This record gives sequence, structure tokens and C-alpha cells, in this order.
Amino acid sequence: MKCDKAFDLYLSLDKDERVPLSLTVHLLVCPVCRTGVRHLTHAEESLSSILEPVPTVRSGDPIVAAALSRIAAAGLVYPLVPVTVRSVSLLRWLVAGLILVAGFAVVPFSTIGSWSSETFGPSFLVPFYLLCGVAVTAYCGLFVGTNIDLFVKKFGFRHTI
Repeated sequence: MKCDKAFDLYLSLDKDERVPLSLTVHLLVCPVCRTGVRHLTHAEESLSSILEPVPTVRSGDPIVAAALSRIAAAGLVYPLVPVTVRSVSLLRWLVAGLILVAGFAVVPFSTIGSWSSETFGPSFLVPFYLLCGVAVTAYCGLFVGTNIDLFVKKFGFRHTI
């Protein structure tokens, strides 16, 4: 099969239609046609994807500002969607941390703690303290990881050798 005929056959196919065996063999053998089909596929994918909104450009020049406002009034510009960043306040992090620490401090004096001490004896303390340490460490790691920008802004970042 010649390249022109193979490419015409490919272009005549409907979307998601099965590619004939002769065309598949030709595409496997011919790198030029394979590259052309790949370019067509990428072009179709990029045209069918949702376009990203274009940010509005502000200008101090009155002529440019008037032109931009006419373009926006004609509906040729996507509206900007405000980006909302949801973050948990530091007060909520502090309250959750205090509840975590208070909960671990209260457990040994509760009925669960007294039952565990009577049942397991001193072997209850080591796993309990390990659990407390792992939980507090995980909490602190999550706090620092989710609020890293706060620490960088507050304390700065200096790379020293």
C-alpha cells in the first residue's frame, strides 16, 4: 500500500472505527505515516480538551484598555474564576493538638487505663507510650507539611554550606 492511499484510508475512518489490518501493517512499517497519524491524534486530543481561561491583562494605556474591554464585552474572553485556597487555621491545629495530647494524658487514669494496667501490668506502658510518640510525631509532621509556606515566610530559608 502506498502512503497516499494509506493516509486517505486513515482520514476516511470515523472516530473510534476499527483500523483495517492493511492500514495497521502499513503504519507499523512506515515511520512517515505513523508520525503523521500521531500528529493528527495529538491535534484532535488538544482540540477536544477543555480550554483554560485566559487571564485578563490590565494596561495603563487607554487605547489598549479600551480594546481589551471591547474584546471582553464581545464575549471572546473566558471569565476568570477566583481560586479559593482552603486552609485550616492555626487555632484549629492548636486545638486539635491539645485534644490529642490531653486524650493521651487522660487514658492512663480512665477505666480503660486502669483495666489495662491491671490486666497487662507494666507491659501496657511501653506500647502505650510508643503509640503516643508515633501519634504526636505524625501530627507534627502533618502540621509542618501542610503549613510549610508559613514557616518559610516566617523564618526564611538560608542555605549554608
